[in-house]
Amino acid sequence: MRMSVRLALIVAVLLVGSVTAGAATAPGGTFIDDDGNVHEPAIEAIRTAGVTTGCDPVGDLYCPGDDVSRAQMAAFIVRALGEPSPSGSGTFSDVPPSAWYAPFVERLVELGITTGYTDGTFRPDALVSRAEMAAFVIRALGETASVESSRFADVETGIWYEGLVERLAELEITSGCDTSPLRYCPLDAVGRDQMASFVARAFDLPIEPVPARASVQGLSLARVPVASGLSSPIFLDAPAGDDRLFVVEQPGRIKIVSDGATTTFLDISAKVRSGGERGLIGLAFHPEYASNGLFYVHYSRSGDGAGVIAEYATSADPNIADSGSERILKVVSQPASNHNGGMLAFGPDGYLYAGFGDGGGGGDPFRTGQDTSTILGSIARLDPATGDPAPGNPFGNEVYYPGVRNPWRFSIDGNRMYIGDVGQDRLEEIDVVSLFAGGTNLGWPVTEGSSCYAASTCNTAGLTDPVAEYSHSVGRSVTGGYVYRGTAIPDLVGHYLYGDFVFGWVGSFRYDGSGPVDSRIWDDLATSSLSSFGTDGFGEMYIVSLGGSIYKIVPG
Repeated sequence: MRMSVRLALIVAVLLVGSVTAGAATAPGGTFIDDDGNVHEPAIEAIRTAGVTTGCDPVGDLYCPGDDVSRAQMAAFIVRALGEPSPSGSGTFSDVPPSAWYAPFVERLVELGITTGYTDGTFRPDALVSRAEMAAFVIRALGETASVESSRFADVETGIWYEGLVERLAELEITSGCDTSPLRYCPLDAVGRDQMASFVARAFDLPIEPVPARASVQGLSLARVPVASGLSSPIFLDAPAGDDRLFVVEQPGRIKIVSDGATTTFLDISAKVRSGGERGLIGLAFHPEYASNGLFYVHYSRSGDGAGVIAEYATSADPNIADSGSERILKVVSQPASNHNGGMLAFGPDGYLYAGFGDGGGGGDPFRTGQDTSTILGSIARLDPATGDPAPGNPFGNEVYYPGVRNPWRFSIDGNRMYIGDVGQDRLEEIDVVSLFAGGTNLGWPVTEGSSCYAASTCNTAGLTDPVAEYSHSVGRSVTGGYVYRGTAIPDLVGHYLYGDFVFGWVGSFRYDGSGPVDSRIWDDLATSSLSSFGTDGFGEMYIVSLGGSIYKIVPG
């Protein structure tokens, strides 16, 4: 081994992440989807070293089960080396200079770690095999292939990667993939969890045991009143960093609750048809609200009850909206008075997501749930500047996720959406879908929850089951909530809170990337007529009661 090169690489990695040997790791580590994974200590090590921030904008998902592409592999290795940006560009015909991975690929070339394929391509989207991984790591370390015969039963004598794999084993970077017999699995794709171990061992990063994540089972929560006497409040929101609470009243008003006082921010009740499931039913602040003063509402139009999504602006007085500034983005005819949906939320992509029910009635009589040509029965994605379908929508129109019955409340956490979809006869459901997976079909009315609806059998091909559901023996109208991201209750961070409008209970779970874990019902948070949850400008959570009260969730 060339010790001077190896030492320089280790120093570079330590400088990137300011790693301190023996530093304490928080219980459960950084990522919520790798708990119990055999590679979790290595994942934590490369996160500490600045090699990865995970796979989502929030930064608490690592996606350990995903396979690694050659583009991603380039980023892992170059960051581990602590290398600067490259001076060249355009080496490979399939690596656009503007691609996020282009600087990493170019640096691999400059360091002599790759020459790509003989046809002049790098194939950034191709998956990395364990044989290729051996080659990249050995070259990155300045090592040469071993002359010893391979110890692995599935590594052929004389094959191009034999000496590289053997050198990995000699350096204790790998012990193979199986022991009976000892195998390396050279043609298998490398998972993101395996990549973490390759990188951490190759660059001698401190790998420490990760303490178990704290459970919420021993946590105590309470609700404290912050406002009362409101008129049918059905939602609460606030711009980031704003210390005011904006409460939506179903008859058509938005109230500000601040320092114990309640004032009117916007009154469009003359435009709103209210009653039952109609009214002013949604609110979202533009991501740049602090500078542009724009916000968006969803209401049922006076007269025909059509759903309207409109933009408004704040007046010169930050506590009063300009009621004359309305710019209508979308009008949707509603064939019945129920299942209007109503939720609005901005995604990290800057687009406006809107929930629409199936048009009402019972059992989807208007057949909209599986009709992707209509916005009804879907979560839509709009360009807020124009009201047009957002670029890249899967069906060429506003529809982003079809197959919902009445998505009364959904929320966005990083690159995932949590949807509380109100059920029909038997089941209430919560769906968790990736914002990168437009077109995900949530099943209604083929399925209600994970079961066939109104039939003993059904064709579920292409449909996505909910991650959680409950029967009408315990609740009858799910109220979707939020993943807690505040600071007042550290052990609750990453847990999704939701409830039931009819029964009034509040429950929670933590989604680990495949399903709910650490589920709990919070008896001390139970609230009659639980119409919504909300968050303030700092991520703290609130419960909204249709009876007129707002409660803040606090440590018990």
